[in-house]
Amino acid sequence: MAKERRKAPDPIAEHGGKKKRFSLRSYILFYTRFPIPWWLFILSLIFGVLAAETTIQISKYLIQINKGELYNGVILGYSLVYVLNAVIAMLVNVCSEYGVNKVTYRARRLLWRKILHLPMREVERRGPSALVSGVVNDIKESSNTIRIIFAFISSFYGFIRACVEMASFNATLSMYMLLLLPLAIAMFALIGFLQYRMMLKRYASLNVMTSFFNEHIGAAKHVKANALEDLEIDSGLDAINTRYRADIYFSFMETVQVFCNSLYTTAGTVTIAVAGSGLIRSGSMPETGINDFSNYRTRVDQYLAEVLTHYQTFKGTQGAMQYVGVLLDGPEEHPDAGYNLEPPTAGRDIRLESVSFGYIPQQPVIHDLSVTIPAGKVTAIIGNNGSGKSTLLKLIQGVYPPDSGRVWFGDAAVDETKPEQLRREFGYILQHNPLFSGTVRDNISYGREDATDEEIAEAARLADADRFISALPEGYDTNIGLAGGLLSGGQRQRVAIARTLLTDPNYLLMDEAGASLDHKSDMAIYRAVREHMKGRTVVVVAHDMRTVMEADYVIVLHSGNLEAAGTNEELAKISPTYREYMEKQGFGGEAES
Repeated sequence: MAKERRKAPDPIAEHGGKKKRFSLRSYILFYTRFPIPWWLFILSLIFGVLAAETTIQISKYLIQINKGELYNGVILGYSLVYVLNAVIAMLVNVCSEYGVNKVTYRARRLLWRKILHLPMREVERRGPSALVSGVVNDIKESSNTIRIIFAFISSFYGFIRACVEMASFNATLSMYMLLLLPLAIAMFALIGFLQYRMMLKRYASLNVMTSFFNEHIGAAKHVKANALEDLEIDSGLDAINTRYRADIYFSFMETVQVFCNSLYTTAGTVTIAVAGSGLIRSGSMPETGINDFSNYRTRVDQYLAEVLTHYQTFKGTQGAMQYVGVLLDGPEEHPDAGYNLEPPTAGRDIRLESVSFGYIPQQPVIHDLSVTIPAGKVTAIIGNNGSGKSTLLKLIQGVYPPDSGRVWFGDAAVDETKPEQLRREFGYILQHNPLFSGTVRDNISYGREDATDEEIAEAARLADADRFISALPEGYDTNIGLAGGLLSGGQRQRVAIARTLLTDPNYLLMDEAGASLDHKSDMAIYRAVREHMKGRTVVVVAHDMRTVMEADYVIVLHSGNLEAAGTNEELAKISPTYREYMEKQGFGGEAES
């Protein structure tokens, strides 16, 4: 039986597979969220109107030239107007493009702020790759709407002026041409709707493909180590096919649009030929009338096509902005929302009261947990895999809100406290910590740009990192590559530990912080950190019982429930899980004593 390949998630699907839509009202209100450089677009509109006037003049000169009126004034006038039209068109583009880039820049800033303030559950549900694609790709379409509105006005003005000139030349033929206008509007309105669907599919598929390749290329070591290249080829083809189908649909709709344009143009040409021939035979129009009228008709068609194309592009942009719009309308965590955390902040117990939580609804990781983490002590948390140890640390900081129950930081409810103030009380060291491109110094001082060289070096010494950093080619100014890729796993972990210690937190959370270190280094760093944090609160998630046995207080979790809590001596008597850990690691005799 063939293995089922995992498909990339739909970037705009909510839980349960239901899709949320970015309404037209929300789409319009999006442009009230940041300042628009209206003066640039107004200038482009003024120049656009002038361009329409010079285009009409070019048509008049062309009619004279086609009649053989090759006078110096006609040739000179045509040349000057043509050059002036080109200069004005350039000014339209300069103002419009500058405005477009301003809008894109400000829209990206808006979206970046939104992403940083997304609740953690929302970040994990959408996936970092889809969020990256939104900032890099989708948001570029946001600038098109403003440009289109002003371009629409100038094109509509040009259309009216061209119609007036055409009607003044021959009202009868103009009436026939206007009878075709409803046909053009109907066709292009239909294409506009399809354009929305087309761009929606295209940008959704781009997000799917970007997310897939970002995630799977990042796992290249795992793929090669397990010889899974063939499986990845098939999975990658699924992502490529998603984009391929969207591109085929896009190409088909472009073909339909060209066909509609040709149909309208052909209908107009036939109408002019039939009606114009009758007028010529009746003497109502000169023999060159059809050619002369066609010059005006060309301008009318040009501006009509621009007007309708702007509408189509507007609908297409709405489709392209679907993911960004749904994201911006989604939930947001406000760092400064809530009550101030009144001093003193150190010395507060952390209490969980009947807390339940699950990353997936109806699948709780923690069940009705009530426990206290005493202030000023070292508390170790142990338990089987999936028992909620790491989750507990995230609940303490308010990174996730509990599904039920409450977390207290002293007498302050975590869910009612300003997240920014609360989280600055904590230092958090993960099992695998992210580093950033730049130097060792940049990474250690991340979040403490005002740190002195002495403070950075002291934090590195506590993390047992100073020796290897000093041995690097440029010491603390050595570039460590993308995500710290030029360092070993243990070196990256030491830099991350130093970064956290530099913030000098009142509460330190360590989630298997020494997993990538050898035991000797792990214990040396742990003891140095304990000494540095003496009198403050340290919470350690660990599997190594040597670390646990040095803690002042221990919490034992089992499958998301509290099994026991107390000192090492107390747990050796009352906790089966604690005794099992002791025995497996060769501390049976110590447990019994």
